Amino acid sequence: MKEIRLNSAYIVAAMSVLIAMQVVLGSFFSIQLLITKITFSFVVTAIMARLFPPKLTAAATGMAYLIGMILFPKFSFFFGFVITAALTGYTFGVLFYQKPVKLWRITLASLIVTMGWNLLLNSLWLHMMYGINWPTLFATRLPQELISFVIYTVLIAVVFKAFPIDRFLHR
Repeated sequence: MKEIRLNSAYIVAAMSVLIAMQVVLGSFFSIQLLITKITFSFVVTAIMARLFPPKLTAAATGMAYLIGMILFPKFSFFFGFVITAALTGYTFGVLFYQKPVKLWRITLASLIVTMGWNLLLNSLWLHMMYGINWPTLFATRLPQELISFVIYTVLIAVVFKAFPIDRFLHR
C-alpha cells in the first residue's frame, strides 16, 4: 500500500479522541483484581493501529496509560507497565497498519500481546514490584491470559469486520 499523508490537525484530533477512549475504557470499564487488570482498551489500540504507524500508536498507547494512571490511579505506578502498553501499540501497529485484515494477523497480534507482553512482561513487573514468585504468578495469570487471547482475537476480528476503519484513511 502507498504511504497515506494526513495533515497534522487530523492526526492530533484523531489521536486525542482515541487516547481519551483508551483512558475511559482502561479506567472505568475495567476489572481490577489483586495481580491483574482486565480492560477492553485493546480494542481502541487495534483501531489506532489500523489508522496510524506503529511508532505513533506505541507512543499514544503509552501516553494513554500514563494519563489513565495520573487521573485514575487504581494501584501502584510502575514504569514497566508503560513499556508493556507501548509494546502492545507497536505490535498491533506492525501487524495492522496498512495491511489487509486477515485472521492470522489478528491471531498473531493477540498471541504476542497476551502471552508475550501481558503474561511474561507484566509478570516480571509484578515480580519486581511485589516479590511474588514466578510459579504463583504463572499459575494465576496463565488462565486469564488464555481467556484474554480468545477475547482479543474475537473482538478485534469483529470490530475490523463490523466497522470499516479503512474509510477513515481515504479522505
